[in-house]
Amino acid sequence: MPYVNGAPRRSNHNASYLMLTRHISTDAHTARGVFNLGIGIAGAILVTACGGGGSNTTPTVVQPEPPAPVAGLWVNGGEGDGLQRYTQGLSQQQSLTGSVDAPLAVGDAAAPEGAVGNSFSTTYTLEADVDEHDIVKYDGKVLAVANSRSGCCFAVEPFNDMAMVADLPPPNDDKVALYQTDPSSGSASLLANIELTEGEAVEGLYLTGEHLQVLMSSAWWGSYGDALMVPSNFQSQTVRLVGFDISDPTLPSSSNELMIDGALIASRRTGDTIHLITRHAPSIDGLVPYPVSEADVASNEAVLASIDPAELLPTITRNGTPEIPVNLDDCYRTNPEHPLAAPIPTDSSLTLLLSISASTGTIEAAACTLEPVSGFYTSTDHVALTYVDYSTDQQRTWVHLLTLDGFEYLGSEVVDGYLYSGGNTDFRISEFQGVLRLVTTRFIDDPNDRFQHLLHTLAPETNAPELSLLATLGSTAEDALGKPNEDLYGVRFLGTRAYLVTFERIDPLYVVDLTDPESPTILGSLEVPGLSDLLHPVSEDLLLGVGRTNTGYSKVELFNIAEPSQPISVGNFVLGADRSFSYSPAQYNRYAFTYLAGNGTDRFTLPFSTGGNTPEGYRQEAYIGLFEITDKSNAANALLRSAGAVLLTGAQSVSDDTRVVLDQDAIYVLNEGTLWGGLWTQPDGVTPQPVTTD
Repeated sequence: MPYVNGAPRRSNHNASYLMLTRHISTDAHTARGVFNLGIGIAGAILVTACGGGGSNTTPTVVQPEPPAPVAGLWVNGGEGDGLQRYTQGLSQQQSLTGSVDAPLAVGDAAAPEGAVGNSFSTTYTLEADVDEHDIVKYDGKVLAVANSRSGCCFAVEPFNDMAMVADLPPPNDDKVALYQTDPSSGSASLLANIELTEGEAVEGLYLTGEHLQVLMSSAWWGSYGDALMVPSNFQSQTVRLVGFDISDPTLPSSSNELMIDGALIASRRTGDTIHLITRHAPSIDGLVPYPVSEADVASNEAVLASIDPAELLPTITRNGTPEIPVNLDDCYRTNPEHPLAAPIPTDSSLTLLLSISASTGTIEAAACTLEPVSGFYTSTDHVALTYVDYSTDQQRTWVHLLTLDGFEYLGSEVVDGYLYSGGNTDFRISEFQGVLRLVTTRFIDDPNDRFQHLLHTLAPETNAPELSLLATLGSTAEDALGKPNEDLYGVRFLGTRAYLVTFERIDPLYVVDLTDPESPTILGSLEVPGLSDLLHPVSEDLLLGVGRTNTGYSKVELFNIAEPSQPISVGNFVLGADRSFSYSPAQYNRYAFTYLAGNGTDRFTLPFSTGGNTPEGYRQEAYIGLFEITDKSNAANALLRSAGAVLLTGAQSVSDDTRVVLDQDAIYVLNEGTLWGGLWTQPDGVTPQPVTTD
């Protein structure tokens, strides 16, 4: 790697995408990667000394000094260096304007096929092999339902022949309900209620074999649970992960508990491992967390002069026993000698990454960073932490890449534009075969064209902890993503392709070839009225879009992408077209979208609200739209058809907490605290389920 003045010079291209070879310490408290740069001594250098009278020569071996270790933008280790960096963030004067974090970016766009091979649907995730916590989980045997922050919890009444809907419990009546389903009739019966601590609300659940994990957080960032707030809100918060043995679901028992100081940012599950991202800001008497004056800075310096580093770390307990998986020196922090080191704002909070066994609750790996983080993404192998910098007018996003296994640091880069996310815009970042792809947006001071959308590709270098910017698409008029003044909506990365939807009055669907990540190319585009917020891969040749019309109604549309240079619209349905409006939360929240792939016919559901004047007066109603895709193996013959709709009698709306589970012909709906059940083939017979109380 070239060097300038002793520091690595940035490389913009990298022909190889091999991952770094490294030796990993097995000590969780000092788990820092020692990078093997593959540098060896080819042979000894022989120096011949000549003497008089034909004396023999004496070989001398000259051992060159080994090269200095190559350091990336983030480093760790060093005695006391972590404390120095952390207190720097706590003692520097900061501006409170222009520095609020952006929502988190989470997830990849690998192609989940709606539980292919299963007879039942599962949580709709960004990656097929990476689970995400949600308030409803189903494994084909047990249906687990949690209360939600939006009031989506339900009590249960005695089972009888009459369908009964219980009154909503008070906010402190928190429980997780376990149900047994009967897919042949579309019915469900209560097995048990898991009582929670009074006043505690659930962020989401994981269901892994005979284990149920309940994830709770005192802080709440909204319906998606992943938007970062003002950093001071990370003080005095708690995250709790409680495991339950449900080998006998009628008698669930607590098996382990992990409690962490801090606020929940995100979580994912791969196999038997749950990955948590939390953020913590210490509460120290006399300390001003975000100093804004010289007096604040002077006061903080006096407080921090005698600080115990342990006071700055989040407290972590497992089954009541304290655990210390990291220390401040373990935390990744900025190398001030690196070319990208300035200007990066300091931060006064600590971001913690934990890998936890879903079955035992033990901490398998841990890492932390003292640098600002406003975004999180994970694939099956990698973690990307991002930071959107609003402190200047340069409009940049910092990207830091780590391995998911052990959180080993691979490198960092900064790209132009803001990485926006939240809900279905989480699809704007993806990793495939070691290459990170992301789409950012720059705002231009031009009323004729306010947006510039940029697709970046990055990869780790092979000989140093660095990320290389391989290419950027969209920076010129010739390769622009979107016409003038078109904002960015649906994005989906699928293998070596990317699909992007921009919109002002019509919906151009762009198809981008990423086969060569150093030279992404726009293959084709299609213009149709309206836009798509969520893009789902039906097959290699078919793409489904969920969005809205140019008049604001929710719609679903099927695209034939067999010929990427000429994508075709196969057909669409407009929800509530005969009413005054329609709205579907699936446009913005992937968990509200349910997809079940079949051998010949795929099924999917869209919850939607609609309203308008009728002969009986104004009415507002809630529905679950039922749709099928037939002949998907032949894109030319594929058909999108409506299979009817479930009217949720008595409900006026659906929300981000509306969930649908499909199992064979059975359909289960959770809406406004009520569990409904019935059969796909009889949508009029989907009714509130009889329920039981303790």
